[in-house]
Amino acid sequence: MATTAGHYVARVNGPDGQVPIDVERIRQTIREALRPTVEGIRVDPEKASNTMTDLAGQIALLLPAAEARYRVLRPDGSPYDGMLGADFDALQRRLGYERPSPHQYPLNASVWMADLARSCQTLLGLVLDAQQAVGDRHTAAAR
Repeated sequence: MATTAGHYVARVNGPDGQVPIDVERIRQTIREALRPTVEGIRVDPEKASNTMTDLAGQIALLLPAAEARYRVLRPDGSPYDGMLGADFDALQRRLGYERPSPHQYPLNASVWMADLARSCQTLLGLVLDAQQAVGDRHTAAAR
């Protein structure tokens, strides 16, 4: 579904029913978090802090649906894009840890963002794969 702003919004099944996710916003946050940090170039701590907050929230939103989808796709526990079943628990725990301060530790904050952005990409891929599978089933049933 497209919003009036032209963003693609997917509806994913979460623990409390369907949840809308703004796919374009999540992709933008991932791009921002993966932007290379060049030594000697000042990192904007406020922008980094906002990106870190957005990323943590987006991962928290995607995690339940992505984990459920993983369990369906990989009942044997084999990796999905490098992610194993235990990684979901580890990622959930990481969200509770204190984040590095972009004011005091800009390089550490950049590494934290890049690492979580890659995890967010995988979660988004799982969720969108699930959406595609549902759409394919509806298309096939309509035939």
